[in-house]
Amino acid sequence: MTIDEVGAQPDAVCFDPHSPDLTPEYAYELYADLRSTCPVSHGADYGGYWSLARYEDVHAAAVDHERFSSAGGVYVPAVSEHRFPPIDYDPPEHATFRKLIAPLTSASAARRMEPKIQEMVDRLVDGFIDNGRAELVEDLALPLPLQVVVGLYGLGPEHAAAIRDYSLDFLEHAAGPQAERVMARVSDYWCEIFRDRRAAPRDDFISQLVTLNAEHDVADEVLANMMFILTYAGHDSTALGLSNTLLYLAENPDVQQRLIDDESLIPSAVDEILRYEAPLHWFPRVATEDVCVAGQQIKAGERVLLLFGSANRDAEVFPDPDTVDIDRRPNRHLSFGAGIHSCPGMALAKAEMRIAVATLLRRMPGFRVDGGVERTVPLEGGGRHLGVRRLPVTW
Repeated sequence: MTIDEVGAQPDAVCFDPHSPDLTPEYAYELYADLRSTCPVSHGADYGGYWSLARYEDVHAAAVDHERFSSAGGVYVPAVSEHRFPPIDYDPPEHATFRKLIAPLTSASAARRMEPKIQEMVDRLVDGFIDNGRAELVEDLALPLPLQVVVGLYGLGPEHAAAIRDYSLDFLEHAAGPQAERVMARVSDYWCEIFRDRRAAPRDDFISQLVTLNAEHDVADEVLANMMFILTYAGHDSTALGLSNTLLYLAENPDVQQRLIDDESLIPSAVDEILRYEAPLHWFPRVATEDVCVAGQQIKAGERVLLLFGSANRDAEVFPDPDTVDIDRRPNRHLSFGAGIHSCPGMALAKAEMRIAVATLLRRMPGFRVDGGVERTVPLEGGGRHLGVRRLPVTW
């Protein structure tokens, strides 16, 4: 079947990231349909694109950066002419940006941060535990990763509000004509901080970044785009993952009790809920040459969506995929991607989530939903983000 033949079928099933019907429930129903009937589907909108639904195909494309390029950007359609390092770059440029952020994103850096993360979690929980109720997104899931990011950068607490504000501005306007205005605002914000650190270096990541960059000579405007994507993904994606986890635990007291009885299960439980409810459902690539995926020909230059949210529910890899199994091992989910573009903040995000869950189970066991839960319906961020925006609980 050729691309033209696929595009000519108006009733053919396909994934549309901007569909107003893309609720979490519908998304997973659609993924199951795609995996069984049309694992490589074509959409004619937004300049045309292919979607890969099966784990095997998604993983193979994610690790094959030579044939599936990331240089086309992370949004479909593109929201601006800006590229966001390192996620929008292929080798050799990609390696330069990963070197620049290595002090921030290594597993050892995450381990060193754990005592501070614990302090932050305890301080946040102290702020609401005596009330007997809380709204866990506003009170914990969102402020925690914001505080961690700001602490890593060596910035003052006032920057947390600024980072969240420009992130919300971008989230609202990313697909519209205001995107360039938002990115100009972000660039001005970070370039001013770079100038400040060059004039008065400190013992923090930003000072290290501008010092390391002396040998690479990346323009400040490009570094600003890099800091934008690190701060945006570093707090919002982690907040989505943590809120999904907390909602599941609030609705499943039996799982809570298992984790209370055996805290060593918390890391695998967090991993499994991340598989079950991926915070980010897809990322795009561009084919650099003609390729054949599952018998379907994709031409060089065509855009390809890797449906990580679908791959995570593929029964060929995950038995009983629509059920949370905290004993699932191995758990090769793709919620952090795969290959050179796997999430650089994975170790830090997992540490934040593990410490937050362990602390809540220890200090307020049996927390449960107490009021209306609000989820990202339809999926936000251009049809990619899945999480909880309001989670009232009591205990």
